[in-house]
Amino acid sequence: MFYSRNLCSLTLVASLWALIPALSQAQAPARSVTSPQGSFLGLQQAIETGLQNHPIVQEANAGLAASSARTDQTKSLYYPQVYANADGAAGSARINPRFVTPAGGLLAPNLSQYTAGVLASQRIYDFGFTKNLVESSQYGERAQEQDVNARRALVIVSIQRSYLNSLKRQKLVRIAEETVRERGIITGQVDTLYRQQLKSKLDLDLVKVELVNAESLLVRSRNDLKSSFADLNRTMGIAGSEDYTLEDITTDVKIPRALGALISDSLAHPELKRAKEQTASAEAKKRAMKSQYLPTVSAIASGGYYDTFDPNRNVTTGGWWAAGGVVSMPLFTGGLIENQVKEAAAQEAAALAQSTNIEQALTQQVTNAYLDTVTFTQQIKLAEELVKTAQEALNLAKQRYKLGLGSIVEVTQSEVGLTAAQTKLAEAQYDYKIAEVTLAYASGGQAQLEIDPTIR
Repeated sequence: MFYSRNLCSLTLVASLWALIPALSQAQAPARSVTSPQGSFLGLQQAIETGLQNHPIVQEANAGLAASSARTDQTKSLYYPQVYANADGAAGSARINPRFVTPAGGLLAPNLSQYTAGVLASQRIYDFGFTKNLVESSQYGERAQEQDVNARRALVIVSIQRSYLNSLKRQKLVRIAEETVRERGIITGQVDTLYRQQLKSKLDLDLVKVELVNAESLLVRSRNDLKSSFADLNRTMGIAGSEDYTLEDITTDVKIPRALGALISDSLAHPELKRAKEQTASAEAKKRAMKSQYLPTVSAIASGGYYDTFDPNRNVTTGGWWAAGGVVSMPLFTGGLIENQVKEAAAQEAAALAQSTNIEQALTQQVTNAYLDTVTFTQQIKLAEELVKTAQEALNLAKQRYKLGLGSIVEVTQSEVGLTAAQTKLAEAQYDYKIAEVTLAYASGGQAQLEIDPTIR
């Protein structure tokens, strides 16, 4: 009799549980769990926006223009330098018979003189000063070109990482939304059973607590998503925290190349190329400064016109020309050349040290990113197993609770475990992709992320 009564009770509970989803939707309070949709932003669109708007790219482009102008400045030393000049003078003096000119005449009371001419000079030989100075400027310009490439690469990888981080946060929001929906359904089901006096008030309170926890997690996840959108805008060089609809990236795991090959590839990184060009520029500048100790041979030519006027109508006009050569050599400059050489040598040493530092930093960055890809690959496998196990545990806990064999605590704990497992999996998947793009950047390349057309 007792057995039959309990069997009937279990059957009744199971039947009610099957009917409850429809009932719970009507009784459970309405809760908004859907994220707002913003304007669509594709990955390539984000990259193009960043390359166009980010200030560090604009700064690098301006620096390249300035460097090109400096190169043209130094090249001007190869060409003649032509200057026009003009001068005029006016004077007056009192007439005094005691003051006579050597020719016996009196000093003129007023005298004006005007001169105009052209002076041209052509450097003929300077023992490599101009050549090395031009080479220094050309190396500097090439260094600036690599700086542009380096900054563009940095903007691209920053946008890729921010975009992937936003996708991760977006996925966590979806997990949180699904958790709220599932716990809302269970809360409605338990509430119905409680009203039927088939479940206790404790069960109802426990599921309500977990529902509130899920809602709290959803609020935090949405705020984290908004923060990631703001960071994405910053990497694109624009202000604001606009909500976006993003295109998802395939999270397939790829086998990376050997670590040694990736480190070798990093030698082609634009940051390292820039440092090497700067080293060559400093070396050429040092040679140019040293050549200032040697003579400079130049050709000069000048010509012009003069006009002298006085009130006595003694007017003298005429013109002139002259041509010749000049050899100049510094004898004493107050330490100017010596310190210019020291400065150039110090700049060369600094550039060499910077090259070494960048090479070591890239090696470390490649190694770290490579190890991150290995770590996250393993974490993805473990998280996938964890999600599978957590889902099975939740299904079993629900079945036991339906049959009156388990407690609501088992159900809620299983739900928490499933949410945690799904979160770990999503984080591992997108953290792997972030490590992948970082590895590509550090090894001197650019990651080609694949778009998943099924997720939009």
